[in-house]
Amino acid sequence: MGQELPKAAGALAALLAGILPASAFDCAKAGTPMEKAICADPAAKASDDAMESAFNTLRAGLTGPQKQAALDDQRAWLKQRNETCKGEKSPAACVADANGARTGMLTARPESGPGLKSRLVPYFVRQSGSRDKIDVAVQLYKFADPATPGEQLLNKKADEDVASITYKKDEPDDRSWSNEETWSISYASPDFLSIWSTGYEYSGGAHGGASGHGLHIDLRTGRIVGFSDLFDAKAQAEIDKSCLKQVKAEKVERGAGDDADDPDLAKKISEVVKDLSNWSIKEKEASVYFGQYSIGAYAEGIYGCDLTIAELNRLSKVPLPPR
Repeated sequence: MGQELPKAAGALAALLAGILPASAFDCAKAGTPMEKAICADPAAKASDDAMESAFNTLRAGLTGPQKQAALDDQRAWLKQRNETCKGEKSPAACVADANGARTGMLTARPESGPGLKSRLVPYFVRQSGSRDKIDVAVQLYKFADPATPGEQLLNKKADEDVASITYKKDEPDDRSWSNEETWSISYASPDFLSIWSTGYEYSGGAHGGASGHGLHIDLRTGRIVGFSDLFDAKAQAEIDKSCLKQVKAEKVERGAGDDADDPDLAKKISEVVKDLSNWSIKEKEASVYFGQYSIGAYAEGIYGCDLTIAELNRLSKVPLPPR
């Protein structure tokens, strides 16, 4: 975090801070390898311009601390993008892909679904780490003008997340502690919103921990949708069976053994499946997330179970995903 930003990132950061006019960086003055790679590729340059425009539009509508938090997040993201893409075989293609994803986040574009009636905006929390402070990088979403119970519920959940953030280390430590969380909009319709959160936390132990959880909101009623709202016991048995088969195959492939190594594997899988906060739901597919330690040792990592919406609709009480 303390290293100097690459020239392209620094120029854009100045632009975003209002020091320069709101225009894309000048390719005639491109000096770094990354600048030259972007300017030499029309797709990369167009994606860069679109991303900058999306950021400028977003930040212009922000007030108070969020205005600075958004700028801090953009600067950090640009640095990370440049460092990641400079090592790729095609830096320009990497930049174009990264810019496309960033533009989607800045404009709150859902990964699937027809979209919402009301406007979502990204919400940022940033803190640079030090010997005493935790490095915090959090990006959530909130409704700009929450009017319905469902919209108010999402904002409440975002506020609760922010309130739970720890900023200070338990004791001074030269190691870099981190608290990261990113929300993505898996599915959005006027009636249903599915958020998937990924995170990583390191607080001075032997290793850090990754996390993932889903938040599924019925926007009509303002309720969090649970597993029993969608599936009965018979349906769960079918889902459990499918996930057990997938997980067993993955364990064998990873060299982590088969079900004979853990007689309780089926039970553990069932416990995860029946909690919808372990699910990511999209328009054509859903995934069940088996986090670290949930069905195996930490070293085994994370497992997943992929299910098509077509097969889930054969089992569900209501059409999926709700529209």
